[in-house]
Amino acid sequence: MLVQAARQLLHEQGFGRTTLADVAERSGVPLGNVYYYFKTKEAIAEAVICAREAELRGLFAAWTSKHRDPRARLRCLVRAPLETADEVVSFGCPYGSLCHELEKLGPKSPLAASSSRLLGLYIEFAEQQLRAAGVRTREATGLATELIAALQGTALLAHTIRSRALLASQLRRVERWLESELPPTSLS
Repeated sequence: MLVQAARQLLHEQGFGRTTLADVAERSGVPLGNVYYYFKTKEAIAEAVICAREAELRGLFAAWTSKHRDPRARLRCLVRAPLETADEVVSFGCPYGSLCHELEKLGPKSPLAASSSRLLGLYIEFAEQQLRAAGVRTREATGLATELIAALQGTALLAHTIRSRALLASQLRRVERWLESELPPTSLS
């Protein structure tokens, strides 16, 4: 309950503007009880990072079990922001915006280092799918990075302009670009 409230608040108003009192209010838990579980805002932010990481791993596992074809899993990755389009348009990508917000704490911040795992997971998943789709290992890393950069840029632009239509059209463009980068499928 506390981590869920903190997840929402960090996404909606950022780390800097979120207090433990805000988390207590949003969750309906008395502030003293929040301090029992999380002594600092940094501690609850770390719990949010872990929850977001588990969420991503679960999402990737679901796509992997649902689709045998890595191309279908890549399509799921590209289309995923559409499932939460209102949230993305209102507040940005929940993973990318968290990383961006915590990076403001500086390069030596443990939270910045922890949050970078989220985008690292995205890149790693994309790279695995690209290799499985026949992209050479050397090229898969760069292509995976380009893909995640395109998705994060799309989310940022859609949020900044507050346009669901832009989000959808740009994601279609990213999907077409990605298809053009993949090796042809064999018809065996």
